[in-house]
Amino acid sequence: MKNDNLKVDKESNSHYIGADKIVYRTDLGNSSKVVYLSHQNTSGSCIKRIDKYTYLDKRDNKVKDYDLDKPVSIKDIKRKVRKYEEIVMYNFQGGKNELFITLTCRDKITDLKVIKDRYKEFLENIQKDYNNLECIALFETTSNSYWHIHLFLKYVDTSKVLTIPHQDLLNKYWCYGYVHIIRNFNTFKNLGHSKDSRQEKLERLTNFPKGCRLYSKTRGIKTPPREKKQFKDCPEFKSSDYSITSAETYMVRNEEKIVNAITTLMYRNNKPKTEM
Repeated sequence: MKNDNLKVDKESNSHYIGADKIVYRTDLGNSSKVVYLSHQNTSGSCIKRIDKYTYLDKRDNKVKDYDLDKPVSIKDIKRKVRKYEEIVMYNFQGGKNELFITLTCRDKITDLKVIKDRYKEFLENIQKDYNNLECIALFETTSNSYWHIHLFLKYVDTSKVLTIPHQDLLNKYWCYGYVHIIRNFNTFKNLGHSKDSRQEKLERLTNFPKGCRLYSKTRGIKTPPREKKQFKDCPEFKSSDYSITSAETYMVRNEEKIVNAITTLMYRNNKPKTEM
């Protein structure tokens, strides 16, 4: 189905979800997300990814090549960044066992392969001295197209304090440029980690090489569980244990009528799973 004539508008008032409505709930650790679609796609995606170069088109059951020359859209980048952020929020609750680190390069690297090779070297070296570490790294560029890395790092054991001396980072693990290290007491705040607007960051990420992942994670970093259920069966439904932190509804219209309404409710768990 072609969507050339569809228009998406943000609804400023109505964010109501009926108790019996089917929603998608994502557990994000100390927060959660509930999404309701008035018209759900019951047929599933017609595209199945095989690798970064090819996919299976279920409509004619043929293997086809991705158009790697086609520009990456803001919509696609938003989806990828949202997935990264949800993984971070689910795995990093904020505490003495967690750090947030920025790694830069003084030689102004513009080649993604170079920055990824340097990160791999960094990870191998630091894991020799610090056991049972898990992390997720986001690769970003500055406005000048120079690569740098934002890294969430943690001990699996939440009772342990993770401390990495700044000089060790500079001289032993990352000798390529400036490093910034802070304790991750606020995951949501550190996800922002920039003076640039979110829109500016998203637009820069459209230059990311197609077929390459925006982030790299260790094996123990888990994907947030996502459930499909009635809203009344969600723990957030009429519960004092959860507070709504944001609510958004978007109306999808064609030239004649509304074809879908998408409501997203974000919740904070008032009884955090991990004490900070």
